[in-house]
This record gives sequence, structure tokens and C-alpha cells, in this order.
Amino acid sequence: MISKVDNEQGNAMELVRLTKESMEEAFLKYMNDIFGHSEIISACVKEILITRETLNETGRHAFEAGFHDVYSDTDLSLKVRLPKDGSVTAEDYLKRIDRFGVSEDTALGWMFVPVNYVCRVVFKNGLRYDLCFEFVYEGDEAIDLGPYAGEDENPDWPVDNINRFWFIEVQALGKLYRKDHLISAHLANMNCNDTLVMQMIMRDLERSTSHHRYGYSEQLEYVCDLGKMPYKAKDMTFNRIADHLYAAALAYDRLVKHFYPQYQVRSNVFFAIWDAYESNGIEL
Repeated sequence: MISKVDNEQGNAMELVRLTKESMEEAFLKYMNDIFGHSEIISACVKEILITRETLNETGRHAFEAGFHDVYSDTDLSLKVRLPKDGSVTAEDYLKRIDRFGVSEDTALGWMFVPVNYVCRVVFKNGLRYDLCFEFVYEGDEAIDLGPYAGEDENPDWPVDNINRFWFIEVQALGKLYRKDHLISAHLANMNCNDTLVMQMIMRDLERSTSHHRYGYSEQLEYVCDLGKMPYKAKDMTFNRIADHLYAAALAYDRLVKHFYPQYQVRSNVFFAIWDAYESNGIEL
């Protein structure tokens, strides 16, 4: 196990600490942040209802109910009161998911599931949530969401692809440390394939065509980092899957810069979370 990761892609990331106690503390702090929005009526984890008035007590019970291990995510349902005049819709509201800390400043990756207004997110502190929003249109007060600035998009590789990739990296890592080799390998292969798709798009742009009768003996970017993964285990299947997650992370950071030159690498945060998983020392 290594305590920090430093690589050619970016600076070392400070340690992420994941214990049941630290995760509970972070969960309660996050709940306080959530209830800072006056339109939030309640939150719920495993049928345990949390309100502003009962936060300290029921928040701890809710965390306990949802906790299995440090690789756990939390299914957190939020009931939101929107103006009954329809001046703010559910779609408007979710455009400002950054109000819940879901942005590049505090989150590593996230993705939306269109059904039931779900946002799946992994924060830089290693905590993962499935944020499930339920909206009721019964409010009398207007909600000022502030301006939605959005992000500069490259249509050849939308920002959503980047955020989704990093969420899946940690999702796959959690499955791997829970010894679910089938799902973790599937997710790792998906992310390696993402790097191949990026390279194919880059080739199309370079050649000004999407039709290639023959290829050009291209090097596969993620293969450059295979065999360099420092997190070794006795289980060779674990090592094989981990090797692909490691290589995909480094390759992705390099390739994204072709679409977004201003992009700030994220693999250092991913590796810091990986360190935290390693430090829990389960037998692999």
C-alpha cells in the first residue's frame, strides 16, 4: 500500500480518510449543508426520515442504517418544495445541482439517471451518494436559484462524459474491493473503451473523415500504463482489473486535454480515494 500517489499527470493529492466515524461526520455535515436550502422539506435513508428539527438524532440513525462498509454509497432521498405557480420546475432545479456540492470544486465525478430525478455522485472526500429528488409543487415563496452559467462544451466530447467516467471509476473500484469481479471488470472495460472512443474521435478530427478503410497502426493510449499499477494483491484477477482501472485513469486525463485544454487532471483524487480503500486492509 502507498500513502500518496504522485504521477506525471498532476500533483500529489492529500490523503482521503475513510472510516465509519469519519464518514458519519462527513454525512452529518452534508446533511446540515442540504438543510441550508429552505425548500428542502425532509431527507430519507432506508425509510428513516430526517428533518431539520431531528437532524442530529435521526441523521445518525440514518447513517447507521445505510452503512455497510467504507465502500458503501448512501441512497439519500430529498423531498423538495417548489413554487406552486410553476416558476421553478424540477428540470430548472436540477440544473443547479452545484448547490448540493456537485461541481468540479468538491466532486470527482457524477452522472444523472433520467428516471426519478437521480444524481449519482462521488465527492473528493470519497463519499458516494445516490441523490434521489422528489418534488412537490406547494410552495408560496419564490426560489432564487441564481444564474445558471453552465460549462463550455466541446460537442465532440461533452462534459457529462468526463463526470460520468470518474464516477464509474470509483464505482468499479468499490465493486472490486467487495470482490465483485464481474461487475468491476465490466465497468473497468467500459472506461477503457471510453478512451478508445476518444482516440477514434480524435482520429476523425485529424483526418477530417469518419470513414477509414484501413487504420494507421495507432497506439492504444490506455495500454501505455498497463503493468504499472502499484496496488498489488494476492488475487491475480483483482490485479488484472485494477490494472485496467489504473491505466484508464491516466490515459483519460491525457486524452481529455485534446478536447478541453484547460482541463484539470482528476486521477490524483481518484488515487487518493484508492489509497483510502487500500488502507482498510481487507484480504485480497
